[in-house]
Amino acid sequence: MTDEQRLVAWGDELVKLHDGFRRDLAALRESRLEAADLRTHCLAFCDALHLHHEGEDGTLFPHLGTGHPELAGALARLRAEHQVVARLMNEIRTCLDAGGDGMRAQLDRLATELEAHLDYEEEQLVPILNRMLTLPEGV
Repeated sequence: MTDEQRLVAWGDELVKLHDGFRRDLAALRESRLEAADLRTHCLAFCDALHLHHEGEDGTLFPHLGTGHPELAGALARLRAEHQVVARLMNEIRTCLDAGGDGMRAQLDRLATELEAHLDYEEEQLVPILNRMLTLPEGV
C-alpha cells in the first residue's frame, strides 16, 4: 500500500468506525435481550463510544485545530456534542442501575443525538482527514 492509498483511508476509516457505532446502537434499540444481557451490551457500547470521543477530544481534535484553524467552530461544536452524548450515556447507566425502567426512551434520545453528531463530524472532518499527510500517534 502506498502512502497516498493510506491517506485516503483515514477519513473513510472514521466513517466505518461511526457506522459500527450506528449498527451497535440500532441493535441495542431493537434488542429483546433479558435485562442482564442488555445491561452488559449497553455498558460495553457506552464504554467504547466514550473511549472514541476521549481520543478525539484529547488527540485528534487538537491536531486538527493546529493544522486547520478554520475548523475551530466545528471542533468546538463537536466537543460540546461529546458532552451531550456523555450526559445521555450517564443517564443510560442510571437507568440500568435502577432496573432498566425508561431504557428504551434513553436509547432513542441517544440515537437522535449521536446520529446528528456523527453526520456532522463526517461532513466536517472526512474531507480533511482524507487529504492529511500525517496523523498524531494514537489516533
